[in-house]
Amino acid sequence: MNTKKLIGFAVLGTTLLLAGCQTTRDHAFSEWKEVPIGKSRFNVPTASNIPVTKLEQSDRNNGQVQNERWELVCGQGLITNAYTFDVWFTPQSEQELADEAQFRDTFETSNVTVLKTYPITSNVNGKAVGYYADAKIGESSQCKVAKFGFRATNGRKIYDNDRGGIDSIVTVVYCGDADFDIAKLTHNISLVDDRDAYAARVMALPTPACAMTRTKTSGAQGGNWSSARMGTYDRTIAMTWGSKLTDGYLDTKVSLKDYGGTLEFIGPNSSQCKAQLSVTKNDAPTEGTWFTDCTKGAFASGTFTLDDNRNLIGEGTDQDDEGVEFTLWIPDNKA
Repeated sequence: MNTKKLIGFAVLGTTLLLAGCQTTRDHAFSEWKEVPIGKSRFNVPTASNIPVTKLEQSDRNNGQVQNERWELVCGQGLITNAYTFDVWFTPQSEQELADEAQFRDTFETSNVTVLKTYPITSNVNGKAVGYYADAKIGESSQCKVAKFGFRATNGRKIYDNDRGGIDSIVTVVYCGDADFDIAKLTHNISLVDDRDAYAARVMALPTPACAMTRTKTSGAQGGNWSSARMGTYDRTIAMTWGSKLTDGYLDTKVSLKDYGGTLEFIGPNSSQCKAQLSVTKNDAPTEGTWFTDCTKGAFASGTFTLDDNRNLIGEGTDQDDEGVEFTLWIPDNKA
């Protein structure tokens, strides 16, 4: 499978991560930061039978929620986790995770077709609730997805009213060549006790070598995401999409937030297209990933940068390995 097609998992994973975190008052995430895989707070690198090739961490509301994002096999999948280390998620969150219809809707809202589902009911630390499923994403029909909550460790936290509720919510998206044993992951995932010992164990794991991801730059210092205008407004995007769309200037509905946003436009074969943006580096030059899915089957993914004139410049490939490039000028935050 061409891993370039799966860069959009970062966008999807972030979207689902936001949907899972409802214990705090806003979505004030810190910037994602890549760290050595051995610094993983959770044992995903060893609980997963699919190799982890990258780890990123961030936090929310001054560390009240700790987030991790593991890339699988150079972009063939993504696992995200939101962990409330000193409290727990509400009973309402557990009820929502136990609702199969809501599980399906969570993914299908992101253009993922959920096929057969399997309930998740237990973990080595006790309680777990949620589902994993076979799925279809774009042209790929051999995918796996999951969303579930679990207890990170045995024992009570510091509060007397702790009744063992879930304190971690995980999402999984995978469309790789090897069979992913999600049941093993959901049962064995746990908080790492001895971080130094675990780092040494991870160092001994075989890790595939990944090709460098190309990112287009303008040659200038680049723009800062905080300088871009947030909210919803209309712009025109200049786009080429292989043989399917050449030199197109497309009316686009732009909706930007502090972590990324969406672009909606009429794309190849007059189909309705929606691009999801995920900022991976806020400071200048801003960098990120994008994934576009269209109603008539076309999809594409890639990377973007924001130059010092606030031109959002993206490049990537589609399902047929044809190149996709676009440029969108974004007004400043004073407009």
